[in-house]
Amino acid sequence: MAALVVMSVFAGVGTVSAIDASTVDADSAENVAVGQDTATQKVTFETTLDGDESEQITINTDNIPNSDLLAVGVTLDGSENFSVSDKSVDDGVAEFTVQNNGDDQETVTVTATLVYDTSEAQLDDLGEYNLTVDGDGTDGELASFNLTANEVGSVNFQGETVHADVSSLSGDLVLREVVDRSSEDTRFISQVNAENGYVEIDTDDLDGDYIVMGDGGFDNGVEFEIAEQRFSANWDEDSVTQNDAVDLELESSRGDYIVEVSADGLDADELETMFGDASQYVATNEEDDSVYLNAGTDTTVTADVTDDIDAGEYDFDFQVTDTTASDSDTLEIGEENRNIDFSQSTYTEEVGDLAEITVQMEDTDQAYVFVGGEDVNYLEAVRLSDEDDDGEVTFSFNTFTGSDESADPFEVVSEDDEAEMVTSDIDVTEGEIGDNLDGKVSNLLESGDYDLRVSTSLQYNADEDEVEDEQDVAVLDLVGRSTNGISTWTAPSGSADGFDDTEELLESVGQSDTVALGDRLVVRVNASGVSGIIDEDDIDSLQQNGVYLGIEESDAGANADEESIPFDGGNAAIYRDESVAENQFFVVFETDQLDLDEDAEYEAYFRVGEEGEDVIDYVDEDEEERVSTAFTVEEPDATLDLNDDDQYEVVRSEEATVQFDTNLAGGSEVSVRLRSSESNSAFLLSNTVETTANGSVTTTFDTSDIDAGTEFDINVRGGGEDLANEDGIIINVTTPTPSDTPMDTPMTTDTVTDTPTDTATDTPTDTPTETTTTAPTTTGGSTPGFGVVVAVTALLAAALLATRRD
Repeated sequence: MAALVVMSVFAGVGTVSAIDASTVDADSAENVAVGQDTATQKVTFETTLDGDESEQITINTDNIPNSDLLAVGVTLDGSENFSVSDKSVDDGVAEFTVQNNGDDQETVTVTATLVYDTSEAQLDDLGEYNLTVDGDGTDGELASFNLTANEVGSVNFQGETVHADVSSLSGDLVLREVVDRSSEDTRFISQVNAENGYVEIDTDDLDGDYIVMGDGGFDNGVEFEIAEQRFSANWDEDSVTQNDAVDLELESSRGDYIVEVSADGLDADELETMFGDASQYVATNEEDDSVYLNAGTDTTVTADVTDDIDAGEYDFDFQVTDTTASDSDTLEIGEENRNIDFSQSTYTEEVGDLAEITVQMEDTDQAYVFVGGEDVNYLEAVRLSDEDDDGEVTFSFNTFTGSDESADPFEVVSEDDEAEMVTSDIDVTEGEIGDNLDGKVSNLLESGDYDLRVSTSLQYNADEDEVEDEQDVAVLDLVGRSTNGISTWTAPSGSADGFDDTEELLESVGQSDTVALGDRLVVRVNASGVSGIIDEDDIDSLQQNGVYLGIEESDAGANADEESIPFDGGNAAIYRDESVAENQFFVVFETDQLDLDEDAEYEAYFRVGEEGEDVIDYVDEDEEERVSTAFTVEEPDATLDLNDDDQYEVVRSEEATVQFDTNLAGGSEVSVRLRSSESNSAFLLSNTVETTANGSVTTTFDTSDIDAGTEFDINVRGGGEDLANEDGIIINVTTPTPSDTPMDTPMTTDTVTDTPTDTATDTPTDTPTETTTTAPTTTGGSTPGFGVVVAVTALLAAALLATRRD
C-alpha cells in the first residue's frame, strides 16, 4: 500500500533552496499497512534552486514504531536540468542531494519513494504518525499519515499478511476453510485472536476460500479468498555484451505488485546502474544489494548493461515482496568488443559544401566525432546515435556554416539516426581550449586538412591536442571551390516541386535553349562549394550569403536596364542530390507563373560574390564568378508539313501515320484529332500521345474505311490550348518506280531516329563559339529523358560547353 504525502515548496523573497511544507494537507495522505515485508510511501514536494546550486534533503521516519526504512528512490519532474545523487538510508533517515545543472533559477517537483519493512509492526501500533522533511536551511516540516491494517479483499494472494475486521464478531474466533459455501460446509484451520478489532492472518500455507467466524456463525463471518500468484521472470536473451541493453519480461496473474531483484556478484550500485533508468524502477536497497521494480500482468523492463559491470554469468533472483511468488533466471554478460571506425581514411570536399562522413559501429550505438584541432585552429564535436541499429551513421558536416556560432553544422543523412552538436560539452581533462580553438572562427573555414577523430567519450586533452579513448582517425581534406557552368533544360508542364527527387527530375528533362510558355524551365548549375549555402527547402537561399541565381531580359533595348524576373517558392523549386549529380543543383521554374514574354530572349545566370562588395570569403572583394546562358520563350505550337494546297495528307491505311513537330518539352502530352469536314463522310478519330525528347510526335490512325479525297480538319492540342488547326485530306498510297515518284506520296519534314541530336550554340562576342551536342534517349517508346547514369554523364560533359563566362 502506498501513501502519498503532497507538499508544496515555495521560495521566499530573496531565498532559494528552501522547502516550505506548511501547506501540507495531512488528511490527503494515504496510509502505510503494518505487517508487510515491503510497503511504499511517496512524498512529493517542490524545490527551487539557482543555477549550478545543490540542496541536501532529509526525510526522517524514525518515530514510526516497529518499522524499518529500507530504501529511498527519487524521481524529478518539471526540468531536465536537475539531477539526483548521494541517496542513502540510515536509522530511519533518508538523504539525497538535488542539483540544478542549468544556468538559471528553476523549480522542480521531487517525488521520494520510501520503502519500509513493517513486518514487526503490530495491530496495536495502528494510528496517526508523522515524518519530517528537511531541506538546506529549513527546520523541517511534519506530514501526518496513518499506520493501517491490510484488510482482506475479495481476492488476496498467498504469502500476504492480511487483516480481517472482526469488530462486529463476538465469542471465540476461528479461521475455517470453506469447503462448500452452498451447504456452509467448512473445515477448521485454527483459532485466532483479535487485536485492535482485527485478526492477523499469515497466508503462506493457504489456498482457497476462507472465513473467520465467531458466535454468529457462517452468515456473520468474514469471507475472503487466497489465491496463488502466478509469476515468471525471464531475460529475453540469454546473453548480452557490455554497453548494450537487454529486456526483462515479467508475467503474472496479478495486476499490481513490487518485485525485489538481486543477483549473486552484483552490488546495489551495479543493480541500480542496470535498472535505475527504467520507468518501473522504485528504489535501491543498499543493505540487501537489491532494487525494487513496479510490475503488473505483463511488464517489460529494459536493463542497461554498462561496462561498469564485469563480464560473467549472473544468477538473478526475482521475489515478489509481499507474496510467495518468485523466479530466477541466468544472464551471461560478455565483454564488449566495441569497434568504431571511419568508412574511409580521407574525405575530400570543396569548402562551402556538405561533407558526408560515415562512422561504422560494432557493439555500440553511440560515438563522438571531433572535427579539427590545433593545426587548423578549429574544433567541433558531434554525438552520433545509431537509432536504426544498422551498424553505421552517416552525417553531413556543413563547411559553410561550420564557422557560425549560432548554427549547428551537423545533420544525419538517415532520419532514423541522430547527430547532436556537443562542442560545449567537451570535457577538457588537461589545459584549456583557447579562444581560437572553441569550435568557431571569425571567417569562413579555409582549405586544409581537418583531423577527424572518433571516440567513445568527450574527454579532450587540450595541452596535447589528444582525444581520450580514440577509436579511429581520418582526414577531411577541404579544397578550393569553383563555378563551372550553367545550362537550360525543359520538362513538361506541372508544378515546380512536382518531382519526387533529383533522380526523377533527370529522367524527365531534355536540354534546350528554347522553352514553350507553360512548360517547366530547368536551370542546371555546375558549381562546387555551394551545397552548404543553398538550401533545397528555401528558394531564398539562391540570393543570400554571396550567391545569386537570376533570370533577366537579354536585351532591353536602348536606354533601358535589363528587367529581372522575380520568382519565389510558389513558382520555383530547388533540387540537389550529390549522389546523383555531384557539384550540381537544379532550379525548376513554372514558366506560366513567371512574368515572361513570348518570343523574347532571356538570360539565366549564376554568380558567386559581387564585384566591389566583400560578401563571401571564397571570392576576392574585387572579383566575382559568373556564368550565364541564353534561352528563348516561345508560344506553344505544332508544325505540320502541308502540301501545295495547304493541306496535311494522311494515307488511307489501317496504320496511317500522322507526324509533326512541337516546341513542347519532351514527355508532354498532346491530343491529335481528325474530324471530317464533309457531311456525306462523317468520322472523328482521336489519339493522345507524348512528345519525344526532341519534341516530335508520331501517331497512327485506322483510315482504311475513309475514301481517298475525303477532306477533314486536323487539330493538335497540348498544354490546355490549341497548338495547330489545319486542313487535311485522305490520299491513296502508290508504289513508286525507279524512274517515277508518285505525287500522292505523303510529305513529311521530320525523320525520327533513335538518337535525335540537339545543338545549342552560344557565341559571345569576346569568347570562341561553344557548341554542346547531346543525344537524348526515349523511354517506354515515347517518354523523353535520361537514365540517371546517362543523364549525369551528359550533364557533366556539357558543364563547360553550353555556358558563357563573363
